[in-house]
Amino acid sequence: MDDTTTGRPAHEPSAARRGTGTPDRFTDLAGTRLYRRNIFAVTGLPADAKGRAVRAHRQRLETRLEVEQTWPGDTELPLVGGHRKEDVRAAFEEFQDPRRRLVDELLWRWGDRDFGCDCPTAVHRDHDEAVRCHSLVLETETGRVEATTQERDRLWAGAAAHWAELLERPEFRQHVAHRIRALDDPRLGEHTADDFLAGLPRLLVSPFGDLIAAPGLRPRLARVCVGWAEYAPFERLLPGVFEELVEETMGSIDEGVLSARNRKNEGRHEDAITILRERVLPAFDGLEPVRAFVPEWRYEEAAHVVAVALNNLAVALVDYQSTRSTAWKRQTMLELAERAYEIAPDSDADEIKANWDAIQDQFTGSEFPAAVKPIRWKKTVAGLGIAALVLGTVGYFLGPAWAVGLVFALIYMAVAG
Repeated sequence: MDDTTTGRPAHEPSAARRGTGTPDRFTDLAGTRLYRRNIFAVTGLPADAKGRAVRAHRQRLETRLEVEQTWPGDTELPLVGGHRKEDVRAAFEEFQDPRRRLVDELLWRWGDRDFGCDCPTAVHRDHDEAVRCHSLVLETETGRVEATTQERDRLWAGAAAHWAELLERPEFRQHVAHRIRALDDPRLGEHTADDFLAGLPRLLVSPFGDLIAAPGLRPRLARVCVGWAEYAPFERLLPGVFEELVEETMGSIDEGVLSARNRKNEGRHEDAITILRERVLPAFDGLEPVRAFVPEWRYEEAAHVVAVALNNLAVALVDYQSTRSTAWKRQTMLELAERAYEIAPDSDADEIKANWDAIQDQFTGSEFPAAVKPIRWKKTVAGLGIAALVLGTVGYFLGPAWAVGLVFALIYMAVAG
């Protein structure tokens, strides 16, 4: 038995004391620091390091870090900036729980170590290439390493291909099963290789959730995610990465449309125009880069809400301009009507196109210009005040993502019915 994993030391990680082991480590590593938190990356120890070697290396590093600010970690695949004393100390603590240690083993290079696992050479080689591509692209995306867009795309593609192939190889599962036996610790006795492998795909896509927080990165990363979604281990996970972003965007659209409609009804047309231009349209346009991960019914519902808001404001301006017509108002009416038609889902397109044509006729000298008329909101959209109440109640108990998701599901079901 590896004596780094025996007993219950006072500094044993809290997850081990709670007896939850593996799931907690997956949570701890999630995000863009997936590899920077890895205990083998931080300490520089090989993946098969055992008790005596671990303790001796720890003593050497603690002595070194008394006089140095950082330690580079694994010199074969160094992460930029090195690791501080507290990072190194925390990494060594993780060696005390074999369940957590094994997760980190799977996520760092194995090199030419002889694990006694009888894996084909290609399995270890592909694993290390997956780690190299993925860790390096995260360094580039977080600004620690410079790389061109083409280089980043190539690294993302390499990481997806190598990890996906590895996750579907039975030899990889056999390797994990062998390591469970080799670590020989009672705390691993209740686990199988599948317990560890099941959490890997979600962990591997977790950095996307952090990275898409930057609006400038979303279009490119959405394309990257489409590529990852072509592989079976990841295809069902990628929509979830964008779920929170989509929910927040939908909420912003609804709030903006309600605010603009209130201003319109109060006769404050310029304020309504500003809200639609500066809040609603940018939010709606922000869905386009991630549209592959937005349910079609949800996208169409958002399109309906925005298109009707634009159309009805244009119609209100037609009525208003009859006594206060200006070139600016005429141009604004045409702009709103045209944008409404561009956005409108098929169910609204004919009505909105008729209004757009009628508005154009108003200013082209048509002898009998058609009348313009507002479009009725779908019954559930007209009741967004009720939806907001549902949103607040559900959000209080289950969180905002559940709340917004439920509201849009109710909208969809009501409209479809």
